[in-house]
Amino acid sequence: MDLYQARKERRSVRKFKRTPVPKDLLEKIFDIALWAPSGMNRQNWKFFLLTGERKEELVSIASTSFTYLEPQLQKLYAEKPKIIEATRRFFKRLGGAPLVVCGYFEPANAEDMTSFQNVAAAIQNLLLVAHAEGLGSCWMTGPVTVEEEISRFLGVENMTLVAVIPMGFPDETPKIPPRRPERVVYQGF
Repeated sequence: MDLYQARKERRSVRKFKRTPVPKDLLEKIFDIALWAPSGMNRQNWKFFLLTGERKEELVSIASTSFTYLEPQLQKLYAEKPKIIEATRRFFKRLGGAPLVVCGYFEPANAEDMTSFQNVAAAIQNLLLVAHAEGLGSCWMTGPVTVEEEISRFLGVENMTLVAVIPMGFPDETPKIPPRRPERVVYQGF
């Protein structure tokens, strides 16, 4: 699969098969994903991969973040209660994903915005490479609202949680959402 195909076909997957993701496949994916650009080449990202009982405990913690998101969802999707309910169901089990990835950054001698961008670039690579290897994923920022609890559970100190990413073999084919127009402005052409 080429980069163009992976970029256009990748979707946020919210329903996964129970099939475990082989560790050697994850090593292959992360070997490529971590070739992301980073401000001043800091590469100050750190990823935690959880399966089994550890993953189940993390899911239990992360699922509590829905409470913080619900008011926003109510405003955004007041006319679409099915979306709110589907989101609530997804947060309870994170789609049954056999693997959950937590993406953090370690403090650097730069403003946090650069560090967030560093991790975001690595996450984008991760999502694309995982898709190219037949895995589905979902980039979640909602669980960041319970960062303190997640970090305590993982034994993480002095790092900032950027995203929680359920991952596994997809058990759905999400429909293609339309692209919003007029997102690129050309000047001086």
